[in-house]
Amino acid sequence: MALPIIIDCDPGHDDAIALVLALASPELEVKAITSSAGNQTPEKTLLNVLRMLTLLKRPDIPVAAAR
Repeated sequence: MALPIIIDCDPGHDDAIALVLALASPELEVKAITSSAGNQTPEKTLLNVLRMLTLLKRPDIPVAAAR
């Protein structure tokens, strides 16, 4: 049984890889993703999350953004 998780990240290249690995893992069920400011603005990190989900064909995962 997969572990349901919510991922909080500021997706630059390191968190983008973490998203790929989490979404590919049969041991995890990603229920939602929150993007926060880190090395980039909240707008850029949100855009990065949405692009990653599009590339990974997972637009079904809800995303929330920091303000």
